[in-house]
Amino acid sequence: MSKRILKGLVGIVAVLTLFASANAENVTVPAKSVLSYRQQQVIRNEFSKIESPSERKMAMEWSDAKKVAETMCRPIALKYFQKQFRDADRVFLGNVQSDSLKLQSNELLTGTGQVRAGGTWHYFTFSCQLNPRNGRAVSFAADITRSETYSRQSI
Repeated sequence: MSKRILKGLVGIVAVLTLFASANAENVTVPAKSVLSYRQQQVIRNEFSKIESPSERKMAMEWSDAKKVAETMCRPIALKYFQKQFRDADRVFLGNVQSDSLKLQSNELLTGTGQVRAGGTWHYFTFSCQLNPRNGRAVSFAADITRSETYSRQSI
């Protein structure tokens, strides 16, 4: 009887091993992040404030560059532009192009963006200095590349 049990266990182990190796081929391992533990913690804390589970899940799937842009650099970018344009109210960092944001290291994010001030959108390139020890943006600098004025259409 013990030989029969042993053969059964060996068979189960063989099947489980085969199943596990087949599943391992379908699993992608996420790339190692260049962000510090504290930066990752700040991002998780900010994303935990997103009420919608589906929106929170979508945000967690962003690239590290996009996560840093949204949680660390965008707030300091708005303050930067409000000093230049008193009516600056909206800042976007990056766009749909994958190369619009570049996380150079855990200390520097560069890219392109737009700021709205009154009836004008200003397009810019930027650099955002980061502090990996506290997970915050230290400074933001931008160069305006072009501006487009628009007028709101009444409905």
